[in-house]
Amino acid sequence: MKTSPLSRRGQRGWTLTELLIGMAAASVLCAGLITGAISLLKSFAASKHHIVAQAEQMRLTDYMNLDLRRALTVSTDNSRLTITIPDYYDSDGLPRTPKIQGGTAVYGTSSKEIVYYKNGATIYRQEGTRLTALANDVSNFQLTFLDLGQSIQVSVTFVSRFQFSTATRASSRDGTATTTTTLLRNKRQG
Repeated sequence: MKTSPLSRRGQRGWTLTELLIGMAAASVLCAGLITGAISLLKSFAASKHHIVAQAEQMRLTDYMNLDLRRALTVSTDNSRLTITIPDYYDSDGLPRTPKIQGGTAVYGTSSKEIVYYKNGATIYRQEGTRLTALANDVSNFQLTFLDLGQSIQVSVTFVSRFQFSTATRASSRDGTATTTTTLLRNKRQG
């Protein structure tokens, strides 16, 4: 049985030209989706690194400010910060009871030394034999000793992992700098 030409007209396929145009449009759409996904992944990675760097900056400044406020002696040599603090605990690990002498809390004659230093791209805090890495991706660790009212200024520059293509210019930033100035609570002994 022969079908009429009118009934075959509804069963026609796509022409080669229509197929090529459809594939080109789909390819452009897929390329746009892939480019957008890559951009979103890069943005997410940059945001994640920024948040981690901020957390490390806060942790570093919190540790240093706490130790500097309790400092009995402070010395710097541009790359190391050495702090001597009172030993608040006795040999059994129990807290010492302070005595107030001349407006200063005195915890006895024993003390501990804490050292902050940069090794490679990491800043470490060393208390006795305990070594703690506080911050990574550090490009610069500057210590400025301001003795105007017993204050210490510390500046730390963190490396930016994600930069624009114009980052090779001399005017571009090389990182994020965190600066803190701490007024020493105790009268320094040396």
